[in-house]
Amino acid sequence: MSQSGEGVTSLPRVVVAGLGPGGVEHVTVETLARIERIPHRYLRTSRHPSAHLVPEPVTFDDVYEVADSFADVYAEIADQLVAAAVEHGEVLYVVPGSPLVLERSVRALRADPRIECELLPAMSFLDVVWARLGIDPVEHAVQLIDGHEFATAAAGATGALLVAHTHANWVL
Repeated sequence: MSQSGEGVTSLPRVVVAGLGPGGVEHVTVETLARIERIPHRYLRTSRHPSAHLVPEPVTFDDVYEVADSFADVYAEIADQLVAAAVEHGEVLYVVPGSPLVLERSVRALRADPRIECELLPAMSFLDVVWARLGIDPVEHAVQLIDGHEFATAAAGATGALLVAHTHANWVL
């Protein structure tokens, strides 16, 4: 909320929700309610097992095809979402997994002073990893490394290491 001489005005809002790491069983009730309530829906990618839960979304799959870099993709997505929020007042942006894990478009939205960004909690792939490995990541002092930054982020690292964001062979 911002103050002006004429009273309180609210900023356009982008509500960000996550679909969890896979099937519909990982999508929260709160996310499902927002999907139903907010008519202007945007989906980062339709390539997710639960994407069908978001009816009539605008997807950003085409942005990945034409952008020169991932940084360009995330900047373009954020710009389009801000413009949509300004136009409609409120939009829903649905991402795979959790909005807080490796979602650089969400980072850009959170830093944008033209909008209010509301994050809905969601399960991430990390919850599945810890369960499958049967470990507590805190007790094992696991370091999480982005595969895109492996060469620098893992340099000199010792101990337990989980490399994430390895979505393609070229990253590996």
